Amino acid sequence: MRVVGAAVAAVLLLLTGASEASAQPRILLSQEELPPAAVPTQAGDSVRVRYSTMRTATATGESTGSIFLPHGDPPDGGWPVVSYAHGTVGVADQCAPSVAGFNYVELPAIEQWLAAGYAVAATDYAGIGTPGVNAYLDGRAAAANTVDIVLTAHDIYGDVLSDRWIVTGLSQGGHATYFAAREATIRAPALDYRGAVAVAAPTHLEQLFPAAGPAIPALPTTGIVNYALLTLAGIDDQRPEVGIRHYLSPKGIELMELAKVTCSRELGRYLLGHPTSVGDLFAAPLWNEQFRALFREMQVPVDGFDHPLRVVHSLSDMSVPIPLTWAQLAEMQQHGVNVEFQQLAGEDHRESLTASMPESLAFAARVLSPM
Repeated sequence: MRVVGAAVAAVLLLLTGASEASAQPRILLSQEELPPAAVPTQAGDSVRVRYSTMRTATATGESTGSIFLPHGDPPDGGWPVVSYAHGTVGVADQCAPSVAGFNYVELPAIEQWLAAGYAVAATDYAGIGTPGVNAYLDGRAAAANTVDIVLTAHDIYGDVLSDRWIVTGLSQGGHATYFAAREATIRAPALDYRGAVAVAAPTHLEQLFPAAGPAIPALPTTGIVNYALLTLAGIDDQRPEVGIRHYLSPKGIELMELAKVTCSRELGRYLLGHPTSVGDLFAAPLWNEQFRALFREMQVPVDGFDHPLRVVHSLSDMSVPIPLTWAQLAEMQQHGVNVEFQQLAGEDHRESLTASMPESLAFAARVLSPM
């Protein structure tokens, strides 16, 4: 009955006209069963949704995603919600977790959140499973996707969900978490946002990306070419006025097109068999004001957070170097942000998520407790 009622409400909202729709930052567009492989074992009721949200920082669009409830009856006041922002999986439609399921890195965390009694709302991000190419590392768009799926979850399951919620994510999802943490209260004022956990999140990329060009030395960080290709694919799709293809080598264009239609695991395997450096992607450097301005739009916020923020990073992370997070922490502390930091030692980029879960669950229990 909840599902039918929510669908009717969504249709009525669509029929009432633009004035009412504009007052609501998202609309539930459709819902369907998730593929069995995409449902965690700890999930009770679950649904795949399509909802309206931001396509980029400045354009509206659609996203898909998954909503999972724990097994059993909800507690008094309903299940608190964890909005989970996934890490890099690729930008092709078949990479969407609501289609392919969560990978071995992130599924255990989803299972732990559900087992601990939290509903999970997990966006795919606009452009992954919906029209266009994902605006990779467009933090404001990802923030909207991540907040709006919580609102969408309340459209469907509002009678068993608490208004209290947090946001968390790994890597690309950690980047989205910073932005969502800043926008959550403003974008969803009717809900009770309580805090965020950003794990192995890239920051300060606006200082690194403009240095890209044919002369950039090969970097020891693994996966950097993959990240660069996904970023270039988003720029090529959403910002044609910058003419990114004029700066790319034939190999760079070929690999960028491959990145648009291939999931990250397969792309990574291809790159292992065809060794490529970042410099190989470019025919001309990006060091000009046009690109410096463009990449400044990716700058992770260092202030404006109105609830506690937990940051996790490992010294052994070879995908996102920890000095970027040290710089982020220093700037946030200068702005008086309520932030706690867990520094891991031996875990790599992917292992950071599982290793941090005990402390992240404790953080959630603390900030989500009824007041």
